[in-house]
Amino acid sequence: MLKLPTSKKKIDPPQIDPKDNYVAMDIGTEVLKTVLFNMEASSGVYVKKISRIQQQQHAMSKGVITNLNTVMENCRLAFNELTSDLPETDLPKSAVMGVAGEFIQGVSIIVNYEREEKFEKEVTEKEQNKIIERVHRQITESGKEDLANRTGLLNEDIQILHITITGMEIGGINVASLVGFKGKSVKLYFYASFAPKTYIEALKKVAQSLDMDLLGVVSQPFAVARGFSGSDNKNFSALFIDVGGGTTDIAVVENGNVVDTQMFAFGGRVFTKEIARELNLDFRHAESRKIKYSSENLDKALAQKVKDVAGPVAETWMKSLKAALEMAQDIDIFPSQVYLCGGGSLLPEIKSVMMEFPWTRLLPFTSVPKIDKFLPKQLGMLVDESGDLKEVFDVTPASLAKFAFDKMSSPENYYLNA
Repeated sequence: MLKLPTSKKKIDPPQIDPKDNYVAMDIGTEVLKTVLFNMEASSGVYVKKISRIQQQQHAMSKGVITNLNTVMENCRLAFNELTSDLPETDLPKSAVMGVAGEFIQGVSIIVNYEREEKFEKEVTEKEQNKIIERVHRQITESGKEDLANRTGLLNEDIQILHITITGMEIGGINVASLVGFKGKSVKLYFYASFAPKTYIEALKKVAQSLDMDLLGVVSQPFAVARGFSGSDNKNFSALFIDVGGGTTDIAVVENGNVVDTQMFAFGGRVFTKEIARELNLDFRHAESRKIKYSSENLDKALAQKVKDVAGPVAETWMKSLKAALEMAQDIDIFPSQVYLCGGGSLLPEIKSVMMEFPWTRLLPFTSVPKIDKFLPKQLGMLVDESGDLKEVFDVTPASLAKFAFDKMSSPENYYLNA
């Protein structure tokens, strides 16, 4: 069972030392993206340096590590690239990592609680913890069972990544903590994510190979959604879509809370493979051509060939996105704002098929959503001192750094498995 704070044991104050360096690792199917950063309690994350290492084709599949030795070697290269200018005393000792893939389960729970007899008294820490413990047990049992049923895994083969309190209300007022407030009606918002233990064990081995502690493993769509500046405000709602190399990750934010996440194994690699097949290219040349096409650096004739291949693939991707959104639970109406990030979203066909899709006819949208890029400058509490954090594919690793800051700043809201 995860350890929750009790009335006898206070949460220690944030232990953020601006002299300590950390690493955020987005181990992507196509590109390993790592960020060196430090933190200040009052102002957030400071990005020092970024590394991007192209992964070998056999290293990853659909967001999952398939060749651990290759990935560990790539991580060592990235670590050395990030720390080459640092003295040994300043080397990072902790890392935060993201995880994605179809076997990652996200569970959002809203708890309504009535304080029948003592609502005129202030909430005590003991009462708050009693409520949280009850919900925690419910999430642990139902979340593991749900993922086991969906994947065929045994309960003991599933691990909790994190259980996060994303919001609290008492008497209709948003509060950071219930303690000290009076009121009858209480509403709590939780988000929990689960993953197969084999995924987490692989990430632990990567951290050990770098002689670093694992500060946390987080569901990437959750980190991306929470990283957006102001996404925890009660008047904020949006749909985040991260198109990576092996997967597409979705997070739905409603009134400042992550209420659903979905992931499906369809990313930029599918486009690359189809370009390779149709244009008779090897995988690396096809990948290069796709990237040049996305950045409008191909001559007109070659660009048209890639466009002819990418169009039908994008239509299939859109069908997969529709199916994933249909699986979202307890959402009556989707937000009318969509933010796109991830390297795959640079393909113009992705936005084209989304613009042409009949949203209001086929899905519960009240209006055609506005579709915008999610750029690193829109991340909250993050300063880019490297000058290299510019593209949509940098959002995910930077969001992982922001998750580390949130976890260390408010440890009482983040219950993680050891």
